[in-house]
Amino acid sequence: MNNQIKKINLTHSFIFFLVVNIFCFLMFKFSSNISSILCFLLILILGVSHGSLDHNKGKKLLKLFNIKSTYVFYITYILISVIIVITWIMLPSITLLIFLIIASFHFGKEDTQFLIYNRSYFTQLLYVFKGALIILAPLAFHYQVYFYLLISLN
Repeated sequence: MNNQIKKINLTHSFIFFLVVNIFCFLMFKFSSNISSILCFLLILILGVSHGSLDHNKGKKLLKLFNIKSTYVFYITYILISVIIVITWIMLPSITLLIFLIIASFHFGKEDTQFLIYNRSYFTQLLYVFKGALIILAPLAFHYQVYFYLLISLN
């Protein structure tokens, strides 16, 4: 049963990869008017719900470290955010690059980890490549804005 699920997920991932690339190519080639609305809807539907579960992961982390107070998680969460903002102000290009790599890994791992049990370097790289589809989507929709943002950071 587990092998069948892995095979279905691999097929699904491959088809999703192809469909997203074809869709991005068509959007890039023929129309950029609808892409902003589509990106906004995807962020609302997928992005917000994805982040809304962070407190559940925080509870698991607190239990792992034998910490009883949930305030520790929220204070740490906010402090990490503040440190990232300060680092962004001081070193924007490096912070953006690190953020994009971490975000790619995060999105790829969240989508795939329940099917992969070994922790090899190959699976870690697979997570990054799979998550990069989400991170690089704005490049296909608004490449001029994407490059402008990257260049303006320097």
